Amino acid sequence: MSSNTPYTAGREPDDAADAIRQGIALRQGRRVDESIRLLREGMRRHPASLLIKHELAVSLHWNGEHAESLALTEEVLAAAPAHKPALYVRVELLTRMKDFAAAAAAGAVLSQRHPDEWQAQLRHAVALRRAGDPSGARDIIERVLGQWDALQPQARASLQVEASRCLADAGEIRAALDAVRAALREAPDSREAVMQAIGLERFALDHTSALRLCDEALARWPDDEGFVRQKVTTLMQAGDMSGAEALLSASRHQHADLWIWLDLDLRRFDRARGRFDEQLAKGETASPALQRLEIRLLRNEGRADEAHARMLAYWHQDTGSPEAAALVLNGLVAAERIEEAEAFAAGLSDALKEHTAVRRALAHLLLMVGAIEAFTDLLIEDARHAPSILDHVTRLVSAAGRWGFGTAPSRAVMARLEHLLAGAESRFPEFTLNVLRAQVAMGTSAWAELAERTGRACGQSPGDILLLALKARAEFETGRFDSALATIEPVLAHHPAHLAALKLRHALFFVFGDAEGGATFLLEQVCSGALPLEPWMVYDVRMMDRPEVLPELIASQTNRPTSSVSNAVRLSRHFLRLDGDPGELVLPSYPLYRPMSGQDLRDLFAAAEQGQAEPSMPTVVGLVGRRLQSETLGEKDAWMARAQHATYVHRVIASRNVRPDTPLEFEFSGAFAELDERMALRRPTLLVGTHLGIGNLFFFETYLTNAAFLVNWTSTRWGADPKYQIIPGTNRLAAARLVKCLKEGLTVFSAPDFPAETNTKLGFRSDAVGSLFGARCTLLDTVPKVAQALGVPIYWLQALRSGTDVRVDVRRMAGALPNEDTATWAARWAQDYLDLLAGVMTSGADNQNFSSVMYRYLMLKRGDLSIARREPE
Repeated sequence: MSSNTPYTAGREPDDAADAIRQGIALRQGRRVDESIRLLREGMRRHPASLLIKHELAVSLHWNGEHAESLALTEEVLAAAPAHKPALYVRVELLTRMKDFAAAAAAGAVLSQRHPDEWQAQLRHAVALRRAGDPSGARDIIERVLGQWDALQPQARASLQVEASRCLADAGEIRAALDAVRAALREAPDSREAVMQAIGLERFALDHTSALRLCDEALARWPDDEGFVRQKVTTLMQAGDMSGAEALLSASRHQHADLWIWLDLDLRRFDRARGRFDEQLAKGETASPALQRLEIRLLRNEGRADEAHARMLAYWHQDTGSPEAAALVLNGLVAAERIEEAEAFAAGLSDALKEHTAVRRALAHLLLMVGAIEAFTDLLIEDARHAPSILDHVTRLVSAAGRWGFGTAPSRAVMARLEHLLAGAESRFPEFTLNVLRAQVAMGTSAWAELAERTGRACGQSPGDILLLALKARAEFETGRFDSALATIEPVLAHHPAHLAALKLRHALFFVFGDAEGGATFLLEQVCSGALPLEPWMVYDVRMMDRPEVLPELIASQTNRPTSSVSNAVRLSRHFLRLDGDPGELVLPSYPLYRPMSGQDLRDLFAAAEQGQAEPSMPTVVGLVGRRLQSETLGEKDAWMARAQHATYVHRVIASRNVRPDTPLEFEFSGAFAELDERMALRRPTLLVGTHLGIGNLFFFETYLTNAAFLVNWTSTRWGADPKYQIIPGTNRLAAARLVKCLKEGLTVFSAPDFPAETNTKLGFRSDAVGSLFGARCTLLDTVPKVAQALGVPIYWLQALRSGTDVRVDVRRMAGALPNEDTATWAARWAQDYLDLLAGVMTSGADNQNFSSVMYRYLMLKRGDLSIARREPE
C-alpha cells in the first residue's frame, strides 16, 4: 500500500509509516474510534514501532481513555526517555487525570531535557500552577520572559497569559489584569489572552469591561461558540437575562446548558425540564454541567429525594472532584441533614478540603452548627488568596447580621472582614473594592453609603443590572422614591425574576398609596412563577379587598411543592376556611445559635439604635403602624426606620433558644407578685395579652409555670415543649379543654387579638365586640365567658421594650358584675382589652411586633386602606 492510498474501511495499511499517517488523519478528522482501531492493528503488526504506540496513545487521549494512554506513553519513554512528543503528552495526561503532583514532576523532566524550548518551560509552569504552586510557576515564566529576548509576540503573549493565571490563582487580580493586558498588546488576536481577560474582568466584578471584550472578540470571530458562551455567562452574572436570552436565540450553536441555566434563573422550571428531557432524548450522556443543573431543577420542582439521589450519583462518578464535593456538602446542609454532612466532610481528602469551593461549603456547615469563629477563620483564610471574594464578603456580613450586630461574635466577624478588605486594596482594582464595600453597606443597612457607592459604580459599569438593583434599594431607603421607581423598572425589564427588585417594586406601590396596584402586582408575579409564594404574602393579601387573590395564589402553587411554599399554602387554605387547622408548619432547625449574654443583648439594642441592622423591606403592617404613630412625614419616616431596626432585633433574639438561665433584664409591676403566687399555688387563672411576641416569649419561658396556651395553631416551637399544654383556639372543643386546664389549677394564656372574623368558620358569632381606632373589632369570646362561668380572674400581661430592658406590664382586669348578662360583660371586657391593646400599639416603634396582627386586622377592616396611604404634605 502506497502512502498516497487513502484509508477505507476493510483495508489495513502494511507499512508502519502509512499506519501512522492515516491514524493521524482519522484523528484530526474527528474519526477517533477508527483511528484507534487502525493504530491498534498497526501496533499488532509492528510491535517495535514506538511511533505507532505514541500515536495510539494520543488517539486514546483524545477519546478520554487516559489510563491506557498513559500506560502506552510510559512504555514509549521507558524505551526512549528523550522522546519529546511523549514527554509533552505525559504532562498533559497526568493533568487531565488530576494527578497534579505527578504532572508537575513530569513537567520538570520535560523542561530539564529541553531547557531551550519555551513551550517546555511553559508546560512545566502550567503543571506547577495546577499542583498548587502558582508562585513557582510564575518564577519560571518570569525567567523565560526575562532571558529570551528573541521570542515571537505570540509566544510572549502565551507566557504572559500563564503569568496572569498564576497571579489570579494567588488572588492578585490587579496584577493579573496588567499581565493579560500586556499579552493583548503583544498579540491582539490571541484567543487565550482574550478569554483570560474576560474571566479576570468578571473576577473584578467589572461586567461592562468584560462585555466590551466579548463584543470585540465576536466582531473578530463572529458567532464563535466559545465567545458566545463567555458573553452569555457575563450577561447572566450581571443580571441581564433578556440580553443573554437574545444572544442565545441568535446563535447557531445549541448551548443547552446555558439555556437551562437561564430558565432556572428566570424560574421557568417547565421550560428547563423540557430542554433537559430533550437532551436526554438524543441519547447523549449528560455532561457534568447538565447533571448539576438537573439536580438544581429537581430541587425547584420539589423532588428532593430524586435530587439527593442524583447528587450522590454525581459524586460517585468522580470522588476527586471539588465541585462535586461542594455540591454534596451544600446539598446536605441545605436539607438540614447535618450529621450526614459532618460525616461526609470528615471523609474528604486534605487535598479536596483545600479547594475554595469545598472550603466555602465547609464554612457553611460550620455556621449551621453554631461554630461562627471557625466559620470566620475558614472563610477569611480562603479569601486571602481567592480570585473573587464577593461571596466571602456577603457570607461574612450575613453571618454577622444573623448573630446580631453589636454582639461580641458579630464584632469579631466584622473586624476580621475589615482587615480582609484593607489587605485587598493592593490585590483588586479600585472599582472592585468599591463594589465589595457597597455589599457591606447593603448588609449593614448603611443606606447613605450604599447610595454613594452604587451611584459611582453604576457610572463606571452602566451595563450591570445587579448594581442597578442595589442603587434602586439605596434610593428607596433614603426617601428618593421617584428615583427608585425609575431605577427599578429597567432592572425588571432585564431580569423579570429578580426577587429583591420585585419586592422593592411591590413596596413602591404602597409608598405611593396604590395598595390595589400592589395587590395586583403581587398576584401577577406569584402566579407567573417569578416570585415564590412566601408566608408574608398570605398575610398581606388578606388586607386587600380582593377575595379572588388567595384562591389564585394557592392554585398557582400546585406544582411547586417546596417547603416554604407548603407553609404559605397551608396558611392560605386556613385563612380561606378550607382547612380548620393548618397543622404543623415546617420550620427550620438550623442554624444553631448560642444564647446571648446580658451584655450582648444590650450591645445588640445599642447597635440597632445606631441603625446597624440586616436589611429588610418595610412591611405593609409597618406602614400602618407609622400612620398610627405620628402626623408629620419626617416623624413617620423616623418611626419606620426605628420599627425596621426593632424588627431586626426581634428576629435575632427569636432565633435563640431562650432558656430560664438566659440573663435578661425585667421590670415588674406590683400585680406580678399576686400573679406569681397564683401560678405557684396552682390557682386557676386566665391571662390575656397580645399575640406571642418576642417579649412574651421571654417572659413565658423564664417565669410561667403550670401553664397552658390558647393559640390559633400549634407551632413547632410551642407544640414540642412538654412544659406547656396547647389548646387550638379554633377547635370546637377549645372551651372544654380550657375549662379542664383551669380545673387542674393551670394558668391559661390567651391571645384574643387574633381577629375572629378571619380565623374562624363562616357563621361564627361572638359577643366580644369593641372599637379600636374607630374600627369595630370582634374577638373570640371564650375567655370572658369561661371567666364569668367559673369565677376565674383575668390578668393582662404584656412584655414591652423599654430601652435595653423588657418591661412586663401585669394588671388584674375588672371582672364581671353580679348578675351582669354575658353579652354585656363580654362586650365590656372586649373594650377594656382593646383599650389596653391601643396603648401597646402606640407605645413606640420598638414594640410594633407585639401588635402586628392587629395592624393587619385594622387594614382588613378599613377596606380603602387609607390608613396606609402616603398623603400629600
